[in-house]
Amino acid sequence: MKSNNTNTNLILFHHHSPLTSKSASAVAAANHHRLLFIFFLSFFTLLFSFSLFSSSIHSTTTSHSLSSSPFSSLPPPVTAALLHYTSSSPPNTSMSFLELSTISNIIHSHGPSCNLLVFGLTHESLLWRSINFQGRTVFVDESPYSVSKFEQSNPGVEAYDVVYSTKVSQASKLLGYYRTLPECRPVQNLLFSDCKLGINDLPNFVYEIDWDVILIDGPRGYASDSPGRMAPIFTSAVLAKSKDFGKEKKKKTKKTDVFVHEFGRKIERVYSDEFLCEENLSEVIGDLGHFVVAAEEEEEREGFGNGFCRNSTKLSETFTAVSGGDEVGVDDE
Repeated sequence: MKSNNTNTNLILFHHHSPLTSKSASAVAAANHHRLLFIFFLSFFTLLFSFSLFSSSIHSTTTSHSLSSSPFSSLPPPVTAALLHYTSSSPPNTSMSFLELSTISNIIHSHGPSCNLLVFGLTHESLLWRSINFQGRTVFVDESPYSVSKFEQSNPGVEAYDVVYSTKVSQASKLLGYYRTLPECRPVQNLLFSDCKLGINDLPNFVYEIDWDVILIDGPRGYASDSPGRMAPIFTSAVLAKSKDFGKEKKKKTKKTDVFVHEFGRKIERVYSDEFLCEENLSEVIGDLGHFVVAAEEEEEREGFGNGFCRNSTKLSETFTAVSGGDEVGVDDE
C-alpha cells in the first residue's frame, strides 16, 4: 500500500486585534506627555542659556565699568589720600592749589619711577606719596613720634626721624662758618661729612640714590630755638650737585628739582640763594621757590672756593624768620 506524503505548509496570520478606546487614549496621553517633556526641556534649556548669556554680558559690562572707574584702579596709597583729604573738614593744607599742582606736575615729569625726598611731615605728605605711588618717596622729619605715628597709619611708608644740631638763632654764624671749611664743599659724600650744615645720620641709601625731586617743607623754622631749614637746604644742594656721573657724558645733564616752601621767609630765601643758587631759580609760585640744580663734577668747582654758586651771596646783616606776621630776631650766637 503506497502512502502519499504530502508537505503541509503552515501559514500563520497574526491578527492585531483593534485597540480598545481605553488603550488608545493611554498611548496618546503618553505621547503627549513625552512631547510636553521635550518641549519644556528645550524651553528651559534655551531660557537657562539666555540667562547665562545675559548674566555674562552684565558681568562683563559691570566689570568693565568698574575697571574704567577712576576709583577701582587706584592704588591703596591714592585711596588713603582721598579718604584723608575728604575727611579733613575744613582742609588745613598749608599750600595753595597752584603750589600743589606745580610740585605734582614736576613729579609726573620725571616718569613713573621718580625718586622723591621730602623734608617734613605735613598735611600734604599722603598726597606726595600718592602722586608718586609708582616711584620711591622718602620722608625725613624731626619728630620721632610723628614718624612713628605716620608709619603705623600708613603701612609701607618710608619715613625717618633726624636730630638737627642747628638752630635758627645760629643761621648767620653757620653761613659764615661753612665758607671757611673744606668739609662743606658742594660735591661730597655727606655720609662721611663733618660739616655742621650737612645731615649725615640718615640711612645710607639716602646718600646713594639720585633724587629727582626734593621738597623742603620742614623742619620748624619760625622761632629762634627751632631747627630751621638751613641744614635741609644745604644737604639738598649737596645731594643734587653730587649725583654719580659714571663715564657717560650725557649724565652730566642730570638735574634735580628742589622746592623750598615758605620761600618768603628770609632764612629760607638767603640760604636758598647761597646753596641752591639764584641762577638756578626756575620760578616762584606763591610761597614756593623752585630751583633746578645740575650735578657737577669735583673739578668743575675749581676757582669757586667752597661756594655753590657763581655769584655767591653774603650774609652781612641780621635777618629774621617770619611766621604769621611775627618776626623773630636772629643773632650770631
